[in-house]
Amino acid sequence: MKEQWRPVREFEGVYEVSDLGNVRRIASACGATVGKILKPFVNSRGYVRVNLYRDHRGISTFVHRLVAEVFIPNPLNLPEVNHLGPQDDCRASKLEWRSVAGNNLYRQQHDNKGVRFARGKWIAHYCPAPNKFKWLGTFDTEKEARAARKKAVDSIPYVL
Repeated sequence: MKEQWRPVREFEGVYEVSDLGNVRRIASACGATVGKILKPFVNSRGYVRVNLYRDHRGISTFVHRLVAEVFIPNPLNLPEVNHLGPQDDCRASKLEWRSVAGNNLYRQQHDNKGVRFARGKWIAHYCPAPNKFKWLGTFDTEKEARAARKKAVDSIPYVL
């Protein structure tokens, strides 16, 4: 399937974003090459960003947000974009709109965090809601700790 390009909101006529997560400049500017794909960078939290320029000022923007805003319908006006895979995969097919609680639920269900080994025991915890920490206890084996965490995470009510 061919890469699709659409204008970046608030930068129409200057930048375009593709469904594969690429961003390019489409208007000429001092020192800018028209049609060239911008070089993204990964921030300290693992998210891909690009710098877009307007009125000689650079604006650092999340690529996944640009892609979602133009390629993924958001009829419920949900505030967050969730990655259905690694954070550096910004393809439209790997993104979805979620609520804050829904994004947290997805993260709890799909990350490998929440179980660690310390002082001779396995420790398990999870976050049932943003900024809420729930201690599950210590366990003799990793398998027991992961089972306790899975059971706790599975008890979180589903939210979009």
